[in-house]
Amino acid sequence: MGFSAIPVDRGVKQGDPLSPTLFILAAEVLSRGLNAVHDNLWYTSFGLPKWSPKINHLAYTDDTIIFTSSCEISLNLMMDVLIQYEIASGQLINKAKSSVYLHDKVDEVTVLKVERVTGINRHVFSLMYLGCPIYYSRAFLAFYSDLITKVRNKLQGWKGKLLSFGGRATLLAHVLQAMPMHLLSAMDAPFFVIDKLNKILTQFFWSNSNGEANRHWAKWHEVCMPKEEGGLGFRRLEDMSMALFSKLWWNFRTRPSLWSSFMSNKYLKKNNPILVPWTEGSHVWRKMLRARDAVDHLIWWQIRMGSSLFWFDNWSGLGPLYFLTPPDFYYDENINNVADVVIEGWWNKNILRNCLPEDLAEHILHEVLPPSSSDDLDKPWWTLEPRGEFSVKSAWEYLRTRGLNLHQVITKWWNTDTLARLKPIFYAIPSIIMWELWKKRNGDKHGNKVSTSRVICQASTKIQQLVKLRKPGIRSVPHRWLEMLKILENFVPKLQITKVMWTLPAVGIWKCNTDGATRGNPGRSAYAFCVRNSDGDLVYARAKEMEETTNTVSEAMALLGAARYCLANHVYSFILETDSLLMKKIMDREWKLPWNIIHAVEEIWDIIHNADVQVLHIMREGNQLADHLANYALDHGEVNVASFAELDSIGRKILNSDKLQCPYLRIRTVKTYF
Repeated sequence: MGFSAIPVDRGVKQGDPLSPTLFILAAEVLSRGLNAVHDNLWYTSFGLPKWSPKINHLAYTDDTIIFTSSCEISLNLMMDVLIQYEIASGQLINKAKSSVYLHDKVDEVTVLKVERVTGINRHVFSLMYLGCPIYYSRAFLAFYSDLITKVRNKLQGWKGKLLSFGGRATLLAHVLQAMPMHLLSAMDAPFFVIDKLNKILTQFFWSNSNGEANRHWAKWHEVCMPKEEGGLGFRRLEDMSMALFSKLWWNFRTRPSLWSSFMSNKYLKKNNPILVPWTEGSHVWRKMLRARDAVDHLIWWQIRMGSSLFWFDNWSGLGPLYFLTPPDFYYDENINNVADVVIEGWWNKNILRNCLPEDLAEHILHEVLPPSSSDDLDKPWWTLEPRGEFSVKSAWEYLRTRGLNLHQVITKWWNTDTLARLKPIFYAIPSIIMWELWKKRNGDKHGNKVSTSRVICQASTKIQQLVKLRKPGIRSVPHRWLEMLKILENFVPKLQITKVMWTLPAVGIWKCNTDGATRGNPGRSAYAFCVRNSDGDLVYARAKEMEETTNTVSEAMALLGAARYCLANHVYSFILETDSLLMKKIMDREWKLPWNIIHAVEEIWDIIHNADVQVLHIMREGNQLADHLANYALDHGEVNVASFAELDSIGRKILNSDKLQCPYLRIRTVKTYF
């Protein structure tokens, strides 16, 4: 049985399942035909950056933009492709609906030539493509009139309906605010366009049930706050625009494409994207670089084969090392990728310690795993999402305007519900962050611009140093706050317990315990001493408030008072015992004598020289009676007692414990682990 061609009299019906497939096949033929024009040596392409991929058209469904020069030969080559497509597909190009766009400074002769060759009339910028205005000059409100008209037309259908505040809020949040999202994701809409849209939304929300204008009871930026912060849950268009451009930056940095390749060759000029200044370029590129400064440090590169850039990618978890090292630090340009600092599957310690500050090198050596033998490229992760995939929601939550002022932020830190032992760290963190922000502000103002990554690293380093100081028992303190907080909450310090006991003096020897108390240093002060015999019985005790002075002076006066009392009672063999290590070292002439206690100390030295006197040091827990008497003098007045019965109840309790040789426990945190 023979086969013959099937004659085709008409195309497939609209809506036929075969229609999309046929259209894609035909569009692919057109696209390949346009791309093949580049192989013709007579063809002069549209001006593109050096090393840029050859692009002469963009197509989305049945909307196609063709880029070419005004050279007549090039125009004829392009038209030949279109004519061949019409013949092969049976489709015709509607030249009445097509337009030619040229720069407004192009001469009239060139314009007429282009119109003659193409048969298409010239139109003036701007042009609308996929819902976005394309223009090269200054932006005007008229360029965005389609979007504004679309929003207003939507409101016209709702006017006259009896809508409550809740109904208007629902429509505004889920319908009106969603309408500009496509435009904001692709264009950096000027402030006056955003302002116009905000006014339309504000007037609709505050209008009465009949759609008439009404009083605005709150500012719009206050209404566009989460409900927890006193708003109604609307989203500011400015914040959404920045979040959507953060997605553009994420795609540019992590997903190679025709668009990212074109943008790289146009604006980077073989430079790294995190180093390129944003003073020049299109409004879209400048907005992308603003997003870069805000979110690039949130892109973490998981090390696999070590393909991440050593200096410019955030593979360490702290940010790009280029911004973390001090400006005057050595920058080794021979190190390109992370794999360059790895030897036999382990970090090359010598290279890391030579090219990085000590704290950064130690962080990498102890906290970052070296590259594996895998052939997979390093994987980017969006650190605000557990799965690592970028989401506009997380970017918006990070970038959005907060409804808190500086005082409220600090108060929130101070009032955070956390463990009591962590409170001092939470009190200090706002000061650390504000100091780093102040330094960034001054640097930006005076020409020494500081990156966001460096500000974050400097703040985290200061917090890390604070934690090491407050919790010396923690061997390794991470840089990241959440990891640091987890370690602090789970940290159980190792305790060192020492038995302290007041000892009885030898037979015939008096022991004088002394102490000074100061409320502030300097501040209200008092000194106290108590004299006991070899049986532990009280011989005499005295406590007296002094003029406002320092703790050192009060300790010295306590020693001098005890020594004078013993000499006055013709006791030449006694012990002076103090809990001040400073006074013990001074009396032994090991430490330099402060000028404000020269006379008191010299008199004590004279007494020691002419009598049998020992000066001993005791821990505070064993010197409780003298400490109690000094504080009692500050609270209740002077003390002069010569017997057990004259002491107050607390003093009698301490005296009995010392006499019975009851030990006290001194509990301290071990500062270092080995």
